[in-house]
Amino acid sequence: MDSQTVLTISFIVYSVGIVAFGLYSTKLRKKTGDDFVLANRELGPWAASLSASASSESGWVMLGLVGEAYVYGFSALWIIPGIALGYLFNWFVIAERLRRSSASTGAVTLTQFIMHRFDRNSRALRIIPVLIITAAMLGYVAAQMNAAGKAFHATFNLDYTWGVLVGAAIILSYTITGGFRAICWTDIIQAGFMAIALLVMPFVILAKLGSYSGFISTIKAADPALLTWASGNLGFAGLGFVVGLLGIGLGYPGMPHVLSRFMAARDFSTVRKAGMISMVWFVLVYFGAIFFGLFARAYFPELGDPEQALPIAVNEFLPPALGGFVIAAIVAAICSTADSQLIVVSSTISRDVIGPLKKKFGLSSQDTEDFRSIERRDRWILIGLAILSIFFALSKNRVIFDFVLYSWSALGASFGPVVILGLMWKRTSKAGAVAGMLVGIVVTLIWRNIPVLKSAVYELVPAFVLAFTTVWLVSLITKPATTREEN
Repeated sequence: MDSQTVLTISFIVYSVGIVAFGLYSTKLRKKTGDDFVLANRELGPWAASLSASASSESGWVMLGLVGEAYVYGFSALWIIPGIALGYLFNWFVIAERLRRSSASTGAVTLTQFIMHRFDRNSRALRIIPVLIITAAMLGYVAAQMNAAGKAFHATFNLDYTWGVLVGAAIILSYTITGGFRAICWTDIIQAGFMAIALLVMPFVILAKLGSYSGFISTIKAADPALLTWASGNLGFAGLGFVVGLLGIGLGYPGMPHVLSRFMAARDFSTVRKAGMISMVWFVLVYFGAIFFGLFARAYFPELGDPEQALPIAVNEFLPPALGGFVIAAIVAAICSTADSQLIVVSSTISRDVIGPLKKKFGLSSQDTEDFRSIERRDRWILIGLAILSIFFALSKNRVIFDFVLYSWSALGASFGPVVILGLMWKRTSKAGAVAGMLVGIVVTLIWRNIPVLKSAVYELVPAFVLAFTTVWLVSLITKPATTREEN
């Protein structure tokens, strides 16, 4: 049996196993409206932590961050303190407040949380979040499909288009049937595979280089700027580069697919334990991805696409049977984000747009729809969104890191300030929330599309700061929202 066949078989074994595991989780389904989108708010610490972590990192870490370290060298390490602060703030400041708030109001989506917090009857608070979530997360899901296409092409020499379609088929096979519970269960395994792969592969490639000093010598001879802390940028350019990487962590409080794990956590103890597990996972995965990218630059100095460094190294260094499972780890990273985002967007459209419209126009015969009909609608919308994401993934823009950072900025700047102040400051007003979301998305779009601004600093930093300031200032001069939540 040739090596390619062994590699393929080991990958198929993993894929079938993960799908079967996700489908098995459907045995625990509850006949409630919250089960398909929040697993009936029953997540334990391991599921909550690893699902939140895996869904937020995805193929952009396994492929995109590796490629970033390959291109920019040691300066890629600046991303770590920013992300670490994002993790800490989310788990130990935001998570428990959001869990209590959503449980007390019955909110199952970010849009519903915002409406319950500020004004349940506001059209602006319904429409603006839905539009931002749909547009940004479709781009995010497209990035995961993009990553699947690259991984399958680099490993199995499968045409990019077919790679995208295979990745989508794996994701949909368990997401449509099992919903949020299946996603979280499979994320436990997927997050484990990600951590193991990124813990082992840097040591494998370093062994091929001979020693760490040999790696340094090779990099210094190739491009000394890779050993600097601003990738050779000087003055304000260097400062903007560093601030941009540090600022990526600002996005975490505004990520709907991460916040949904906090809403689904079982209790306070779950949140605290999950936070500690997430921090350990983060350290393993981020340092592993960056150092693998650095070592790959020394060993493969002329890669046409740096984001394919990991699957290329797997083919080069590992026995086929083991290599199939590392490729499975890459696909796991892709699936763990794409499935979460698809269910967030589908539930947002289904429950925050179509459901209210059906009631308004008398298309729903009951004040409260039967949960089975809601789930069917969720599933059909999810399939439609997956098809749209595949279409976007087949476009010409195939740089995963860029794809993700654009969507990350749009979500983080639009929702982060509103979530933070909405949970922590009673004075926050409806007008402040609306203004903050609009400023966040508008500044992101403008900054991203003006070359001189884009090259100065990552758009999330100014967009988040201006949106946060806007929520605060507008809230000071307008009437605060009336809420029964505990802040």
